[in-house]
Amino acid sequence: MTSNEFWAIIDRARQRAAPNSEPAMRDALYAELVQLPALKLSAWQDLQYAYMDLACTRKLFGAAVLINGGSSDDRFLDFTAWLVMQGKIVYESALAAPDSLARFDLPFDAAEWELCGYIADHAYTGKRYLALFAPNTPARQLLRQRYPDRTDIDAQVARICRDEALGRPFYPSGGDQDIKGLLLQWDIAQCMIHSGVSRYNEELTPDWQAREELRAELAEHLTIQNGPADSNLKEALPQLWQKRTEWEEAHAAQRPYSHRGWER
Repeated sequence: MTSNEFWAIIDRARQRAAPNSEPAMRDALYAELVQLPALKLSAWQDLQYAYMDLACTRKLFGAAVLINGGSSDDRFLDFTAWLVMQGKIVYESALAAPDSLARFDLPFDAAEWELCGYIADHAYTGKRYLALFAPNTPARQLLRQRYPDRTDIDAQVARICRDEALGRPFYPSGGDQDIKGLLLQWDIAQCMIHSGVSRYNEELTPDWQAREELRAELAEHLTIQNGPADSNLKEALPQLWQKRTEWEEAHAAQRPYSHRGWER
């Protein structure tokens, strides 16, 4: 997989997802990744982690502090996951000049997308669940026998496999009048529960040497501001500082309480 293919997948997901919503981006990206062959999915994940690693600079840590109101090792990793999910233009601009992030629509206090960092693993789990219901598998034959007239089997399988792969609890959908539909969903969930499919994805086990080589190769084509961090963020990142200040003032003005008590 090339870097252009990697960014194209993120762009397609962003077109489908609501802005600044990790759950929406996660769903949209899952829909893209679950269609990839296992080897391409592994290659996509290698690129994702390489780009996240390259974003671990001192200046971007300062940007993460301003955007999220603080940071730490783990929180900064989640910030780099968010940054990659913003697409190639935002990502490359931020690496070259972290203060340039002020030009974009920022979700202050919410730019830490931990779950998007695991999206390739979740998509691979989803692929394994979907394989349980491939044509002529025992699970598929069972569903055909029990529900010969249902036309929503594929849609229900896809939805329940996605939700299980993404770690969401199973809730059957549909009204109480559609008893067969509820039973169909229950049978799909039971097939998955008793399948023995592991959430540990051996095929996506990282090759650390290969990832280091990939990281070095990508870095050759990027401009990365790697200078020392300035403890004075107001001077180091003036545009982000100003945007954060304006956001905090607007946020405070919307609160029903102030230091003077309840404001009518």
